[in-house]
Amino acid sequence: MAEKDWIARYFAPLAQGQGAAGLKDDVAQLGTSGPVAITTDAMVEGVHFLASDPVDTVARKLVRANVSDLLASGAEPAEALLTLGWPKARGEAEIAAFAAALGDELAAWGAQLIGGDTVTNPQGLFLSLTLTGRCLSDAPVRRTTAKTGDSVWLTGCVGGAARGWDVLCEEAARPAKGVVSGPWVDAYRLPTLPPLATAGLVARHASAAMDVSDGLLIDARSLAGASGVGLEIDLGSVPFAGGAEDEAEMLKLATWGDDYQVLFTAAESRSEQIAHEASEQGIQLARIGKIMAGSGLSLGLKGKKINLPETLGFEHG
Repeated sequence: MAEKDWIARYFAPLAQGQGAAGLKDDVAQLGTSGPVAITTDAMVEGVHFLASDPVDTVARKLVRANVSDLLASGAEPAEALLTLGWPKARGEAEIAAFAAALGDELAAWGAQLIGGDTVTNPQGLFLSLTLTGRCLSDAPVRRTTAKTGDSVWLTGCVGGAARGWDVLCEEAARPAKGVVSGPWVDAYRLPTLPPLATAGLVARHASAAMDVSDGLLIDARSLAGASGVGLEIDLGSVPFAGGAEDEAEMLKLATWGDDYQVLFTAAESRSEQIAHEASEQGIQLARIGKIMAGSGLSLGLKGKKINLPETLGFEHG
């Protein structure tokens, strides 16, 4: 199928906003007013997902990877641009499933497709999504403004994707292979994000924030470095998917990545209000540490200092 036919049949029906012009032009007009946040994420077959992963989960994961960035900036998703490199080996039924899932996922977060580009890729599936967001305060919340004395908060839990990956690897080694599923595999293929209300919580209270996608420890170190402060995490306070029995398991789950949760800092004086609002809005939230004078990341467990592992998370490049 030609590129123009893909667009007309599967993606133009998703682009109903006036600024999209029915995807019949090379440009789109943004409809978002006021302060706007913007983010983009790319996903590559064999790096960010397996060739055997259902293509509908790939579409949804692409959207969620972008949404988590916006939630962490205190913004609500608005408009999306898609770049799609589609392999010839994947048939029309798959592109139909991909487009349907993409449209449903964008709509679930209050966003819509307004444009992009599609090409035929001789290799594996390649995707990139750019997503704008309506800031719920005067500007996006950055990772550069944490303050000494702040509490450190984490939405949801970490480690579900790591457990799902372990299940897939175990099943791949078995002689008889079938369709692999289950809650941990689902957590790897399709991460559960915090609810949309998280954007408002961050906008109202956070001094600094970022999403957790490359691993809790490496992302926490990034926030500390960007703000020029020290960040101390109590591993015993971190919610791990399925629980964690010992230090080794905690460190493994805290460094694997693909969690797509929100890590933020806020003044200690706001802690009671933050916890109350999170409970009222159905946001799973844990206070996992504090911001200290100094620099870098430090870990503790049951009152004991823990040495940082050699690898803190996924490194790009």
